[in-house]
Parts: sequence; structure tokens; C-alpha cells
Amino acid sequence: MPLYDPSMTGLPVTGIGSWPLMTIDDAVHQATELWDLPYLPELPARGPGAEMVGRALGLLEIGMERGPSRWRVAPTYGQEQRRARAMLRDDLDVLAEVLDGYEGRVKVSLAGPYTLLATVDLARGEPMVLDPGARRDLVQAHRAAAEGLVARLRSLVPGAVPVLQLDEPALGGVADGAIATSSGLRRCPPVEAEEYGRAYRELVSMDGVAGALVVHSCAPAPWRTLRDAGVPAFAVDADLAGDVDALAEHVDGGGELWLGIVPTSPGAVVPTADQVVTRTLDWLRPLELGSRLNGHLMLTPACGLASATPTGALRVTKVLREAAGLVAERLFG
Repeated sequence: MPLYDPSMTGLPVTGIGSWPLMTIDDAVHQATELWDLPYLPELPARGPGAEMVGRALGLLEIGMERGPSRWRVAPTYGQEQRRARAMLRDDLDVLAEVLDGYEGRVKVSLAGPYTLLATVDLARGEPMVLDPGARRDLVQAHRAAAEGLVARLRSLVPGAVPVLQLDEPALGGVADGAIATSSGLRRCPPVEAEEYGRAYRELVSMDGVAGALVVHSCAPAPWRTLRDAGVPAFAVDADLAGDVDALAEHVDGGGELWLGIVPTSPGAVVPTADQVVTRTLDWLRPLELGSRLNGHLMLTPACGLASATPTGALRVTKVLREAAGLVAERLFG
């Protein structure tokens, strides 16, 4: 599936996930009207269950509860987990209402399985990633949840072509053995590439998602293993992309690159369109991909916009859209 119609003017732009706190109705309207690829936004300021991890756990058929600082495995579904499930159901209903009659690509996002394993604890208090059995169970439950989410989107918006974004900021740490144990004095052993590569091959083959899965990480990730697993699109933070050679090989082989070129960290200043153009071209030049980027490049914010004000988020959108047209002129003529 091509990233976009090459006859379009400019490059496509899309948001990554979170949006400033506002009503879900307003947030969905913003996320579907302002970007070339509309999406269901997260509003993490609504509390546990609305943020990236809680939204994903709400869909799992594994009992979870919210502890003092982190989620943890529980014998039954906890109150916050049930709230997360209900909130996502309501958010999808709002999305369906806004997109009534729409036909085209629509993005929904979940925390990826290995980020969940790194940030959710076993009942005894250690990260789930320490336990091979827990890893197996969560990966299987996550795949079922992702399939269910895509099927729900298809049923609510019959003309939708679902794009599933999996947010994996902790995958690099899982692969490198950098996840701390509960005491903070040790690190969890690294998970082998064969294991998470196999999990992603299965995710790529999910019903309704083939060719439309994007892995997003605002930290270095094992892109080469994910590429070998067949993941069709990578969304990266330009400042923390990691193995850029693997990203270039990914695009050279027909993969999509979603380049997070506008910083979104708290307090970050929104650059001008000209600054975004210069930074984008400087970042891409060493990859020497030239016209092969045509149809395979999308510009995005570096990460979610939850820390921005509504006015600031709108400015990011405007700057990206203006810069995308200028970058396309410079790259493709």
C-alpha cells in the first residue's frame, strides 16, 4: 500500500498520537481535519486509562490494575482497566460519528507489546519482561487486542482502511537489556532479536493490517530486526533515530519513513517552516535516497503533542504542512 498518491502536491503530514487536553469531540475533529492521515488521538491528561499504556491494557484479556506508580498484573480486571476499555469504546464512537461516510486511511494507535512488558509489573513487583511466560502471554493477548481494535474500526467506519501504529519507545531498552528491575540496582536480561522479531512477523500478518502497520519509537530501536520482520513503516524522532543506515535500507526496499522533524518535548519552541525544511533536507541528505523517497516519506511531529497548548499544536500542524510542500519541491522538483 503506497504511503500516498504521488500525484498529491507536497508530502503528507500526520500527527503521532496524543493531543492537548480538550473534549474528545474537539480532539477528534482536530486530528481528522488537520492532517492528511486522520487518526484517533489520545488525551492522556484525562488520567489513567487514557494514556498510551492504559489504553492498550484496557483491551487486553489479562487482568490489570493501577498501582501507586505503575500498572501491574492482577487476578481480575481492575477499575482503571475497565475505565480504559469504556473510554476507548466511547472515543471510537466519536471517531465514527466524525468520519461518517469517510473512505480512506485512518490511524489508530496502541502501546506496543514490548513497551507494555517494560512498563507493567508482575504481581510480585518486577517488570513483566523478566518472565518468559509472561512475555509469551502478553504478546498473544496484545495481538488479539490489536486485531479486535482494527475490526472495531472497520465495523464503525466501513470505508476506513485501518493503519495501526504501535508505540514502542521501550523496545530498544528491552533489546539492549537496559530495563531496570524493581530495585533499580540491576537490569533485566535483553530479549533476543529472534523472539521480538517473531512477534512482529506475526503482528505484520494480522487480519486487516497487512501492509498498514507502523512502529513508532521516540528512542533508538532495533530497526533492522523490525525491517526483517516485514514491518512496512517506521516512525522516528529525527533526534533519536538510532541506526539510520537500517532506515535507509528500509526505504530503499520499499518501506515507509515517517520522519518526526518538529520537536515536541515540553518547552520546545516550534520552528519556522524554513527551519523545518533545512533540518529535513540536512537529515535526509546522508541517506542518499533521492527520488526513492517519493511516495515513501511522511513528515510528523517528533512525538505526541500532549504537552503543547491547543494553539501550539495548531502551529505545529501549520508549520509542518507548509514545510512539506517546500521539501517536496526540493526533493522531487
